[in-house]
Amino acid sequence: MENIDVLKEVLKAIVHRVELLLNDELRIKTSFDGEYRSVHKIELKKYTTTIGVGGTINLLFYATYDDLLLDNLTKALAYGEIKSDEFDELRESAAAEIANMIIGHAVVDFPNRGKGVTITPPVTIENAKSILKTNGAGIITALLSTPYGNVELNVIGTAEGEWHA
Repeated sequence: MENIDVLKEVLKAIVHRVELLLNDELRIKTSFDGEYRSVHKIELKKYTTTIGVGGTINLLFYATYDDLLLDNLTKALAYGEIKSDEFDELRESAAAEIANMIIGHAVVDFPNRGKGVTITPPVTIENAKSILKTNGAGIITALLSTPYGNVELNVIGTAEGEWHA
């Protein structure tokens, strides 16, 4: 399997898990145009979470959220009332937890059923601008729309070893 094909298979698994999480568990309707785009640059929104995937495949997963969507996701994951002085911290935690749930569930749908794959803890960054493609790396992106805005899902990296679909 070519590197870009592996990245696309990984992103397909991720998109599927995002749709299940948002539609079924959090009751936020999603719409996906079915397009997986190869790009040279990703423009990031205010909140972006990244998780590293290593082992038999090396890549970074980025989820970047529109503000209103992340606010609604934070409220959906929180228990009870959220105090206004706690909301920013909870929003950052919610972004990380969502990305962690997505990757944790998607690994079994990766090529080779995720055998030999490890994941890092999520890191949420605020106000980053963009990510550029570097030599040897591929970037695949997908956009999911909701009534509250979009979440852009990105996979950046290279595949090593032999993969089978």
